[in-house]
Amino acid sequence: MVLPIAVMICLSVMPFMATPTKAANPAPFFSISILAPNTNPARNQWSTLMAEQLPKIGIGIDVFDHTGWSQISPRTWGYPGPYPIPSYAEGGYDILFVGWSWGLDWDPTGLYDSPSVTPYGDNFYQYENPEMDWAIGNYTSSFVLDDRIYWAKQIQAILYEDLPQTTIIYPLSLFPHDSNFEGWSGLLWASNYQPMENWSIAGQTEFHYATPADFEDFHIYKYESVYDAQWLRQIYNGLVERDPLNDNAYGPRIATSFSSTDGLTYNIEINPDAVWADGHPLTAYDVNYSYHLMVTPEFNNPSYAYWTQYIDNNSVQWDPATSNYTLSITFKKEYVFQDSNIGLDLIPMHIWGAIDYADQEAQAIDWATNDPGKLFGCGPYMLEEYDATNGIIHLTKNPHFKDWFGSDPKFDDIYFEFYGSKEGALSALASGAIDMVDAQFSPQLDEIPAGAGYTLVRDPGTQEIAFNTKHPYLGTGESCPISDTESGKHIRKAISHMIPREIIVEEILNGLGAPGVTGCPNVAVGYDESLEPYEYSIDLAKAEMEAAGFEYPPDTATTGIGLYVVMSILALAGASQVIFLKRRK
Repeated sequence: MVLPIAVMICLSVMPFMATPTKAANPAPFFSISILAPNTNPARNQWSTLMAEQLPKIGIGIDVFDHTGWSQISPRTWGYPGPYPIPSYAEGGYDILFVGWSWGLDWDPTGLYDSPSVTPYGDNFYQYENPEMDWAIGNYTSSFVLDDRIYWAKQIQAILYEDLPQTTIIYPLSLFPHDSNFEGWSGLLWASNYQPMENWSIAGQTEFHYATPADFEDFHIYKYESVYDAQWLRQIYNGLVERDPLNDNAYGPRIATSFSSTDGLTYNIEINPDAVWADGHPLTAYDVNYSYHLMVTPEFNNPSYAYWTQYIDNNSVQWDPATSNYTLSITFKKEYVFQDSNIGLDLIPMHIWGAIDYADQEAQAIDWATNDPGKLFGCGPYMLEEYDATNGIIHLTKNPHFKDWFGSDPKFDDIYFEFYGSKEGALSALASGAIDMVDAQFSPQLDEIPAGAGYTLVRDPGTQEIAFNTKHPYLGTGESCPISDTESGKHIRKAISHMIPREIIVEEILNGLGAPGVTGCPNVAVGYDESLEPYEYSIDLAKAEMEAAGFEYPPDTATTGIGLYVVMSILALAGASQVIFLKRRK
């Protein structure tokens, strides 16, 4: 019964989704391989869709490789050399379907600039353009907001024209929750910035949050999963935090004030009432210890390369004879988002100082399992229990949070609970066992239980097709009939014109997204609203292929989205997705 219904649905939507095929696809001018992570069911669908689309303009598909990150990394940003990264057939890649979690500050440094071409950075596109380098340099040194916005738009204009990547969609997150839930900022939560002290549901002292992945990381400086970031950042706070009442700009948190006259040295006053969750005073010694860890090789900090650009062991200075609450942090170079470096989550030196640097990650796991009371910071909550069997993190209210913050958290207890399926999480929401369901379960509007509420949140992320700009067709264009880098650009534009972004948003994401334009997320300051997504058009795509020197026989005009792809979309629809807080998703 299910199959006939699916076929009837497909046939009913075909008049709206496709124009009848006029003729067979042209013989391929060349073939490429598709590399796509298998961690995101929605991405599986649009990569399948593109495998059907590209042959319509004469781009054949050799290999469609759905695989894990451990197989993708050695072909891309983790390619072992020799360089440049070659084509897929030679051990590299041709195109990669990938997503990025940007947070609220869009900093393209390290991704699109020439000095960051792999292996020196994350520019696995191997994209090089002096105009882009100039624009990024100005953007990241513009401390006047209007200047920063100007250069942000220049960067987007160059990306729009050069297309080292083409953005497919900007995601929109749906968070189902108790209808009486209030006190949060959805954008900050989706960006992993928001402490939960103001979250509340009238008449409740507990809050239960459903997550789609188990918990793996227990050290605030070593997490990779967004779900571990969610609970760890309730325990640990920074000198500054983003303020939803001030356009999400950074404002004082543990600090009472911070200021700089040159963008390098910041003078900071710590709240003298600030204490850790055990009542121990929080002082400049703790600040110094936390920053010291960032640049200690033995600690094996995954962000070591980042932090050593900005600080060293002498960056934090204070005079103990005068005050342990007045300090300065001097950074090694200017950074337009320097406030984020001041927002480093702090850990208590009197707890961690006795643990060898190399042992801290393992110690955090041991404490979470056997002595959870050791995992505390100065944030609104502290770890009460980790139930590894059932996948539950239980946080309890920090008894000393009010001492310096001025008010208690609204909830006494927070539970982050793993659910293996979307259906189970939504059923728990309907019964009242769960108060909020994480957006990465991919719930749909028509699945929200009766009586429950929801919030739609623009996600500061992107999903894209990344191009190997050293590929002889897609990049250098050296194998095209017109052997020129412009030919490679024309092919990339042709591929962008073959992305049915509106179909992806409406049919795969059920409206929970927006068509993508450039690599800048549409919630970032400086996002260019004037740029339009590349139009889905086989005629425009073929014109770009012809500009690269390819010629089509007169009887190969092909249009529309085939029944095979519609069936694929329906077959894959409804699966949940798990996204990790590495920048790559």
